[in-house]
Amino acid sequence: MSFNREQNSNGNLPVQNTKSIKSIGKSSLPDWAGKLVIPGTLRIAVPAPDDAGISHLSWPKAVIAKNGTIILAYCAGVGHNRGGSGPAISISEDNGATFSNPKLLSYYPDDDDRYVDCGNLAIGTAEDGTVIILAMAFNGDKANNIFGWRSKDNGRTWKSVDTSELGPNKTGSVCGTIVQLPEGKLMVMGHYRLPERKNFGIWQSVSHDNGQTWGTPKMVTNIKGVEPVLVRSGNRLIVFIRGQHPSQTSQFLAVSDDFGETWYTGLSNISAQSGHTNTIAHPFAMVNPKNSSELLAITAERPLPGNFWLWRGNSNDLKFEIDKCLIKIPKIEGNPNTDYGYTWMIHTGGNRYLLFYYHGKGFGANSIWVAEFKL
Repeated sequence: MSFNREQNSNGNLPVQNTKSIKSIGKSSLPDWAGKLVIPGTLRIAVPAPDDAGISHLSWPKAVIAKNGTIILAYCAGVGHNRGGSGPAISISEDNGATFSNPKLLSYYPDDDDRYVDCGNLAIGTAEDGTVIILAMAFNGDKANNIFGWRSKDNGRTWKSVDTSELGPNKTGSVCGTIVQLPEGKLMVMGHYRLPERKNFGIWQSVSHDNGQTWGTPKMVTNIKGVEPVLVRSGNRLIVFIRGQHPSQTSQFLAVSDDFGETWYTGLSNISAQSGHTNTIAHPFAMVNPKNSSELLAITAERPLPGNFWLWRGNSNDLKFEIDKCLIKIPKIEGNPNTDYGYTWMIHTGGNRYLLFYYHGKGFGANSIWVAEFKL
């Protein structure tokens, strides 16, 4: 790889050459780009790099640091699980107008030849303002591990954390939001994978020291689901789970009212809206910043032509209704840019939201896009 990832003497991983890249405006968008169907703007936040080894950007997650910096984390590699990728970040210090070039935290198999790709990742902040990223490394169903990093300076430098309880081959994929719990604890979730577990299931792990170390994983539910996204609404924890066959056009919910000691799980009424949809991609949900009892959820339907839908639901009865379609992804015969999804939304103040997702080729160039709008 051409990126400098040498550690400083204090063990920190510096993010170098952080020149911001201008988002690509609407007039420059290709015909295969998504169309924002509500008032706002749609643009490329982080363009696919020229370096083929990291040209495929995918699975974005974002968080706002204590000083207002937006930290955007994603996987960067050669293609969708094609052998060669790692977790990377870009930062924005102008409220999302521009983002820095991709900077790798790690890369597989270069850094650890037991693994050939980065899978999904999770992001969040601790009470002290530290930003934490956990990412999966894997080699198909043969091996997997979870690695992690913390930043005390709003994404400028990163230091590795202790994830030895999560791998190797103890869990699988990590995903979604790292959520703050009472007494300074943090919780993260993921789904089990081979070779550790032959059945499906969602796991949880808790940190008692602001993400420096992570505890023994515990089963949340053994449903046939993947890619959990954890949301805290008051004293209730709610997990949005991507269903697998035969429930791949629906989402499950797991709920705990005792901060993860016990869980109950059921099929939600969040489901596909388009007749040709055969799967709903990675979930997203958050508490409405203007109404603490309301949840905002987004679904991305596949295949093309695709739609991103905004749902609203109550955190008590967990019943959801469609609010509106946000983005339409067109189908253009013969065009190779058919890989898309994994929405992630942040609230940047007032009525303004940024919705990140990836869209491009399954192998090769794939950019991180952002839609800016008001709700």
